[in-house]
Amino acid sequence: MNYIIVTNNNKVFNFYKETDEVIFLENIIFQEVLRSVEKNIKDGHKLLSDPILYNLENSSNPFKSILISKNRYLDNNTSLELIEGAVHISQKLSPKDKELLSHDSLEEYRFVDLNLIIDSIKQLNTNKIV
Repeated sequence: MNYIIVTNNNKVFNFYKETDEVIFLENIIFQEVLRSVEKNIKDGHKLLSDPILYNLENSSNPFKSILISKNRYLDNNTSLELIEGAVHISQKLSPKDKELLSHDSLEEYRFVDLNLIIDSIKQLNTNKIV
């Protein structure tokens, strides 16, 4: 695969760790996932999935998985602008504290994030963007 998954979701990590390259940011908050992706973008990687929340209902999800390119590019200004915007937006949001959520709620959020990244990978493979 020509992408790397960056995630703080152990369900995504466990689902993809045998078949894909995954950067698992264990016990990291949503905003730190975005900052980690931002560092990768500054190193030349491109965003391959939307770093911004998919909808307002998902804005409280403490888990986030993002696809970035394995390859590095000289021209990735669009990716840099997108991730910087996402970091800025995330500072105005307050995803739920994982410590305050029930096991069932955490599992539901993990499952939602997993489904979103599965859809992103399917779309990427369909469009053959990388």
